Amino acid sequence: MKIKILASMLAGALAMLPVTANAGWGGGGVGPYGDPITIYGWQNHTYEIIEKGANGNTDQHAINGNAGNIGFLGFVDTGIEGLKVTWRCEQFTYMNDYAGTGGWCNRNSKVGISGSFGEIMFANWLLPYNEMVAGWVDPWYDAGSASHTNIMGSVGAYTIFYNLGDFGSQTFVSYSAYSGLYNQGFNRRQEEILQYMGSTGKFSYRAAITADMKSENADARSGGKKDPYIFSAGIAYSDGPFWGAVTYQRHESWAATTLHASGSNSVMDDSEAESYRIAGRYIADLGNGGSLTLSAMWENVEYEFDNVTTPGAALQAFGFASSVFAGGTQNTNVKFDRDAWLVSGKFAPGGNFDFRFMYAEADELDVEATSLSTDNSGQ
Repeated sequence: MKIKILASMLAGALAMLPVTANAGWGGGGVGPYGDPITIYGWQNHTYEIIEKGANGNTDQHAINGNAGNIGFLGFVDTGIEGLKVTWRCEQFTYMNDYAGTGGWCNRNSKVGISGSFGEIMFANWLLPYNEMVAGWVDPWYDAGSASHTNIMGSVGAYTIFYNLGDFGSQTFVSYSAYSGLYNQGFNRRQEEILQYMGSTGKFSYRAAITADMKSENADARSGGKKDPYIFSAGIAYSDGPFWGAVTYQRHESWAATTLHASGSNSVMDDSEAESYRIAGRYIADLGNGGSLTLSAMWENVEYEFDNVTTPGAALQAFGFASSVFAGGTQNTNVKFDRDAWLVSGKFAPGGNFDFRFMYAEADELDVEATSLSTDNSGQ
């Protein structure tokens, strides 16, 4: 399926502005550590015009509250060769979608150690695969249907963005609308990760891996074992007006552990999924405070299911309708992938206003499975 998005946006934001009881930025809390805690937040609301290419779908106009948060951050200086203990607690504040879910610290939140080597943290955080590129190539970062996350990092089927806020309880449980469908996408704020951030000269890099959620999880059908995890990493280069990045993410045994047939037996022996992105941006200085930013990104997303009991049932558990995928030879492998790309830009004439655009498109889904009935017009 080819999907196209053309959106106009009016957004108001209070973006990472410190509001403190005393003067200063950062800090390790009140009392003996002396410095204040930073409080920040922002809101993002849009009016959207969406064109859907799938058969039977019509154009859509919508007003969305895409994102909103309030956060608290600080640090404690250990006094040992520049080492600091860092912390951050951020949560949703807007009034639709995820409002009220998950309580405190349900957005990017951490406890870490930083120094000249970079930073190591225990965290709930946006994974490097998406966060290392979103703010550079997407005029609206990753918020709402107007952003790249609507069709990139996904093959459709409700895999747009994983962030339930209710961390932990939706992971590795019998198939449901959350653990099954929404848990398969690549754009995700992932709970319980170990993450490293660092930089050297003009290069910056990040890597994150999930904790051992369920090592040697039993395969109910074959009696085998799975060790599901997600690994995500990226490297970026910045030099003057040019910026570029490559990011990668791998889901090992993730679908096999979360997708189940009718909530009982596993529909496959094992699985893997991976995606990589190549992105770039250039900013032209127009003088008098004006600038023109041009960006582009390409990605490939691929899933493989091994020894699937019924391929059609597995794809339906993944989120596709039975009218799109059905049947298939039992106990065979399934592989599906698609490419997607975007171009975007921002014209800033100088002053308090700028003009932004983005065009994104995804190719039709490419499926390999024996005797599978397909209807690509819906994909």
